[in-house]
Amino acid sequence: MRPSVAVCFVIVAALVSLAFVRSETEPPRPSAVRIAPADNATHDGADSILWMEMRNVDLHIDDRHVMHMRTLRGRVVSSATGAIAWLDDPKSFRIRATAGTVAVDGDAIAALLNEVAFNYPGAPIKNLRVRIENGSLVQRGTLHKGVDIPFEMWTVPALQSDGRLRLHPDRLRIFSVNGIALMRALGLHLDRLMDLRKARGATVKGDDLFLDPLQLIPPPTVEGRLTSVRIEQNLLVQEFARTPDDSIFGTYVRPDSGARNFVYFRGGQLRFGKLTMTDTDLLIHDDDERDPFDLYLGQYNRQLVAGHTKNRPDYGLRTWMVDYGKLGQAGGDSRD
Repeated sequence: MRPSVAVCFVIVAALVSLAFVRSETEPPRPSAVRIAPADNATHDGADSILWMEMRNVDLHIDDRHVMHMRTLRGRVVSSATGAIAWLDDPKSFRIRATAGTVAVDGDAIAALLNEVAFNYPGAPIKNLRVRIENGSLVQRGTLHKGVDIPFEMWTVPALQSDGRLRLHPDRLRIFSVNGIALMRALGLHLDRLMDLRKARGATVKGDDLFLDPLQLIPPPTVEGRLTSVRIEQNLLVQEFARTPDDSIFGTYVRPDSGARNFVYFRGGQLRFGKLTMTDTDLLIHDDDERDPFDLYLGQYNRQLVAGHTKNRPDYGLRTWMVDYGKLGQAGGDSRD
């Protein structure tokens, strides 16, 4: 038997078999030390709500991958009723977005899919790699259902009315064969080849894969409505709808003039380290604004120790943090 015929026989046998076999510490809480409220607290209720603004921040998903937060504004909401958001524990709060633009590259998308969406025993997709080229999202990995089948799929993300991204395969390679033509010949669809009932933020229907971007974001999670998704060069860019609450920014919530890369918390209460701040006025600056602020919330105290802090006469707090990727460089992780 010629090699090409043998390869096609193996692929057909594998796909036919798949068509009929479907798979089915929280850290210790710190003691509270109250910081006095600022003198200019408003009296219209806005100061009882904790607001947050990020600008030009590379927020870490894990040790290596980041989400590019061009801007993100919103309300900080505690995960537990009556509790105070604690910066040391990103699971203790979520962000209710009032506006924002967030971008991710292929490596970050792959990390979110591998570490969040398909991170469970028996997941049908593994070793996923993602790249963005010529306006398409290209996914390459292994489809596992009895046998391992390498695949590569080209899609253009389309935003649905429910906020999910629809990924329809424009091209599909299975081994080195035209996967779309082969599946049509066998009467198969993607939902017959993969069971995503246990996946987080990912579903499949027919030949379409659907992703919920907000379910894939690690803590602190983000709530909001996406209005557009587009590809810019090697980035997938997502825009959040602007809500009426966004008018609070630039008025009551107003970071220091001149700040370019920062995270700003204003109003309400916030815990960080052993402190609790009331009528919060905390501006976290980038120590080096020549590039975006590289922030890893899980390691923020190391970045804080490497930087410096200043108290204001109105009890506001200003801190300058060293980029996470620069810790240990030029003494960046050794300040006392």
